[in-house]
Amino acid sequence: MSDHNSASEIVIVGGGIYGTSLAYQLAKAGRSVTLLEAGEIAGGASGGPGERGVRANGRDLRELPVCALSLKLWAEYQAKIEGGVGYRRIGGLKIFDVSYGHRDHEVRGRMEAIAAAQSSLGAPSEILSRDETLAREPELAPGILGAIHCPNDGVGDHGLATRQFAKEAQKAGAVIRTGARVAEIVHARGTVTAVKLADGETVPVGSKLIVVANAGAEALLKPVLKPHELSPVWNLMPQMHFVSNPLDKKVNHLLSHAHRRLAVKQLPDGTLMLSGGAHVGHTPEGLWKGSLSAMTQNVTDAIQTLPFIDNSRFLSVDASRVEAVSVDQIPLIGQAEALPNLIYGYGWSGHGFAISLGFTRLFSDWVQSGEKPDALEPFSPLRFHKPAALLAAVPGRAAA
Repeated sequence: MSDHNSASEIVIVGGGIYGTSLAYQLAKAGRSVTLLEAGEIAGGASGGPGERGVRANGRDLRELPVCALSLKLWAEYQAKIEGGVGYRRIGGLKIFDVSYGHRDHEVRGRMEAIAAAQSSLGAPSEILSRDETLAREPELAPGILGAIHCPNDGVGDHGLATRQFAKEAQKAGAVIRTGARVAEIVHARGTVTAVKLADGETVPVGSKLIVVANAGAEALLKPVLKPHELSPVWNLMPQMHFVSNPLDKKVNHLLSHAHRRLAVKQLPDGTLMLSGGAHVGHTPEGLWKGSLSAMTQNVTDAIQTLPFIDNSRFLSVDASRVEAVSVDQIPLIGQAEALPNLIYGYGWSGHGFAISLGFTRLFSDWVQSGEKPDALEPFSPLRFHKPAALLAAVPGRAAA
C-alpha cells in the first residue's frame, strides 16, 4: 500500500468503467494516480450480470463523435490488453415497423434521415430492407419494415472490462483504493487540496481532482459548484431479464427497436438478455417495487419482436444497479468555475458504458494538455442556462 499522505498528481473518485479506464490511460501516460471507490470496483452501474450494448445505433446525435472514438478504442483494447476487456463486435440492428398511426413513407424517411446523420457523424449506418433484415435475423417477426445496421456496434462484459482496466491501471502504477467513500471536497484559495473520506481520513490532491462517481457525484459536487453549474438529474434502476433458449435459436446482432423500449442480447452461453428501459424502485424494506410491471412490459416487447421467446422461461432478474440520468439524457461534463482543478462527469443516463472509453480518452487529453477538448463542449451543464442568458440580452425584451 502506498503512502496515503503523499499526494498523487491525479485523484479520481469513482471505480466504475469511467474511473478505471481513466486511471489506466493517465497512469500509462506517466501520471501518478490514486483512484478512490466507495465500495468495490464495478460495484455500481458498471457491475452486475450480463452484458451492455456498445452501440452508436439510435444514440443521441451529440454523442456520436465521441461514440465513434469509443468504438475504435473498444476494439483496440480488446486486442491489446491480456485477457481482453470482454468486447465483442457483432454489429447492431435497430428494427423498424409501421406502428399504429404512422405511414410507410414517413417511417422509411425517418430511417433514411437517421442513417445519413449517423454516418456523417462517424457511425457507419446502412438501411436494410425487410428481406435483408430477415436474412440476418431469421427469427424476427415477419411484419417488420426493415432495419438500420451499424456494423461497428457490439456488446461488452461491463464488469470484466471495469476490473480489467483497474488491474491494468495498477500495473501502470496507479493506486486503487476500495472501501474509500469520499464525503467532502476540501479546498483553499480557489484550489482543491484534498478529499475527506467518510472515516475522517484526508487524501491530498496534487494537481487535479476528477469526479466520475455517477450516482454519487451530484451530492459530492453540490457544495462546491455554483447554481448555474448544476443541472437536474435523477436516479433510476433498470431491470434486466435473463431467459432460457429452449429452441436453441440464434440472435446474431445487438438488437433494438425503433418504438419499443427493448434491447436483446444473446450471451456467450446462449442465454437471452432482455432490457432496454423497464425500471423498478426500492421500498424502504429493500423490495423491488414495480418489478412485475417492468417485467411484463419488457417481455411483451421482446415476444412481439422475436416470437420464439414465448417458449423461454425465466432464469433470473436483476435491478440492483443505480443509474444517474440527466434531463436531456446526455452526460454532464464540466470544470468547476471556483475550483479550476476540479473536473467532473456524471449523468450517463443508462447508456454510458458504450461511450466511456471515448470520454475518458478526452478527459485524459484535457488533463495532459490543460485545454478542454472541443468535443466535450456539447455536454457542458451550461447548455441549460445559455439560452436564458441569450434571451435576456435581446433588446427590448421585457423581464419575466
